[in-house]
Amino acid sequence: YYEGRIVGWIARTVKKDKKPKYLQEVQPGFVFNIDEQRPSKVFCILCEGPIDAIHVEGCALGGAHSLSKQQQMMLARLNKPIIFVPDRDVVGRDTIFKAIENGWQVSMPDWNKSCKDINDAVNLYGRLYTLHSIVSAAEESPIKIKLRAKKWFSSKNI
Repeated sequence: YYEGRIVGWIARTVKKDKKPKYLQEVQPGFVFNIDEQRPSKVFCILCEGPIDAIHVEGCALGGAHSLSKQQQMMLARLNKPIIFVPDRDVVGRDTIFKAIENGWQVSMPDWNKSCKDINDAVNLYGRLYTLHSIVSAAEESPIKIKLRAKKWFSSKNI
């Protein structure tokens, strides 16, 4: 949905060996779940995938490698802090630099190395702890973000 209107659809396979993982038909520049970012919310948790966004009532870029100017403008219109939580993969690592450019906070919590994304963390720790850990680990300083990324994206993780 966008402004209360249906603008597309998305579906995900549940079997890991199936390709493609996601099937979707969405408008260019779409930000998943942006309509749910009500004024009462203090911040917006931004991630790559829609399943992750559903777990934390956040937004998803639908693959952070496709971060467009339109998506950046839509998120800026929220007028609230954005906390980007990258997946532990190459795309997530690369998107950290886009987050820094946009002035967003980045969160890379001290989760078990088996947690590739928010979905994995929710399955391991539960929703409440995952949310708490995301907010507690949110960082604004570009230098601190880059230093934290060295640990988050160690060669064993990617």
